[in-house]
Order: sequence, then C-alpha cells, then structure tokens
Amino acid sequence: MGIVSCLILPHGAMTFDGNPNGGSPTTERVKVISESQRRDCNALFAACSKAAELARATSPDVIVLNTPHGMSLSRTVGVYLNTTAKGNAEWNGQWTEFEVDIALDTDLSTKLLDHLQSDGVAAEGIFAFAEAPLRWGEVIPLYFLQDFTKAGVKVVITGNPIKTRRDFETLSKTTLLGRSMANFLGGLDQRVLYVVSGDLSHTHESDCQFPLYQPDPRWNMPPAPDTALLFDLAVENWVKGVTFSAEHTMGPVKSLEEKQVEWDGAAAKEAAQWLTKAIAVKDTALSCGIYGFAVLHHMLVAEMEKPCTSFTSHFLCRLAPTYYGMMVAIFIKDQ
Repeated sequence: MGIVSCLILPHGAMTFDGNPNGGSPTTERVKVISESQRRDCNALFAACSKAAELARATSPDVIVLNTPHGMSLSRTVGVYLNTTAKGNAEWNGQWTEFEVDIALDTDLSTKLLDHLQSDGVAAEGIFAFAEAPLRWGEVIPLYFLQDFTKAGVKVVITGNPIKTRRDFETLSKTTLLGRSMANFLGGLDQRVLYVVSGDLSHTHESDCQFPLYQPDPRWNMPPAPDTALLFDLAVENWVKGVTFSAEHTMGPVKSLEEKQVEWDGAAAKEAAQWLTKAIAVKDTALSCGIYGFAVLHHMLVAEMEKPCTSFTSHFLCRLAPTYYGMMVAIFIKDQ
C-alpha cells in the first residue's frame, strides 16, 4: 500500500501548555504567559490531537519520522538503527513529564538505508548504545501518536544532515532524497504514515519576557517579523496549494481557519512556487522545518506520478505564540 498519509507536526514544547490534562508543572508555566498565548497553546494542542485522529483513519502499519533535532550527521541523512528509543520533551529543565518509549523497526530502517545509498543519496546508519535517545524534536510529535506506538506500530526515524539542511539554496536540492524516500516507502506492502517534525520561522517578535519562552541571547537570532510572517505564510500556502502570487507577502500573524483542498498536480505546481519563496528567505527566517518540508514536497510529487494518485491536504492551524511559528497539517492519499 505504501504512503497513506503525511503529517506535519510542530515540536515547540509550549504546545503541551494547551494540554487539558496537564498536571501542576503545566499549570505553573501557564501562569506566566498571556491569555492570547494560552489560547494559542490550546489551539495547537487541539490541532495536533485532531491531526492524529485524521492519521488514525488511514490505519498506518508503520510510522516514519523525520526530525531536524535528533541524532544528526554532518553531510548525510542519518537512519536510526537501534531497536528501541526513549526520552522526554525536556527544554530548559521543563516539560520532562512528557515521555515517549517506542519500538523502532530495525529491519525496515536497514532496508531504507540500503535503498537510499543505492539511489546515490548520502546516507549512513546511526546507532546509540542501549536505546536511541529522543528529545523534544521527536517526543512532541510522537506523543500525539502514542495510540499507534502503544498498539505495536513501530517507528523508523531519519535525521537531517546538519550542513546540507542549513546550506541548501533551492527546492531542487532535495529532489533526489524526496523521490528516493517516496520510491522506497511507496513500494512497501505496509501502510505508511510519514511525519515531518518541524517549526516555522524563529524570528517572530514576542511580548512574552519570561526567559523560558524566549531564545537564548547567545543564539544570535534577532527578530525579523516581516520576513518571519512572509515565510510562515508561504509555507501555509504551500500546504493549501494556493495560486501563487509574488506580491502576496503579508497576512494574519495566526491562521485558525481549517481548510481542506484537493492537492493534485496543478496544486503541486503552485505549491512549489510558495516553497521556493520560503526557501529564498530561510537564512533570515531561521526555520528548522524547511528542509523537511522540501523533502516532503518531492515525496508527494513523486507519489502523484502514479496513475490516479492525488492527496487531500488538511490545514489545521498556524500560530506563533512566542518567537517561533508552528503549523499543523496532514496530507491524506485519496483512495
């Protein structure tokens, strides 16, 4: 059956501050954020939960997770080869109560690695002593997919190359990897849920002065709100397959209206221009998700080259409760 759905989930830990079942640590954290930020966290948590429900309807047998913040190699894609992985969503000493413990599909991971290498993709296996460590970039999306993993669905994890993801300048630079991933996953008998863990621009302005929700000054991430908004809007329009407009540069800081559209070949052509627009400003926008989005784009395009194949994109929300933007969306293959 191959790829049945592709999910985009954020990994900002403050998403958990919208958890209606959160314990006392969450309650204490929420006291320092504004009412508007609290509503944004609530909306993000609800959207992630709904996206997981939509993914559940596609009945996946295996999850393939792409992360920008896990174990990474300098210039090659890293494929996790451990049998298990575990960790929590700790960030600045907080959110440690959100934990994930999963089984990895080592056999499928090894086959994926062999396939990528045979296609000429720079890829290597990564093996950690004992279980593979997970941090917020993996734990947060996987937390919303625990119904799958606790029911026995195994996970394959790939890490983005450090230098390549930072230096790629055009959408075409991710074509080989995206098409190779699609060819391998699309040829499986299993039903595959592909997940991109990634946030949007990290240069939004924020009125929250609490250090926990602000970038470390040592990171040298000066606010660039106009570019941040341009970037986030472009990625949202990529998901929606909106007709491209070079003049479309401004819009709302947040987008809460859900939208479902047919994402076919025509939509993909428009979407490519939006993603190209986002890539052009990525060095100022500073998004950890853009490389994963670009790979996903080529995966979707490759899948749609098969006869009578298209996707329906479900955009759920785009928000920036602090200095970085977050988006929730899912592409579901039309049956």
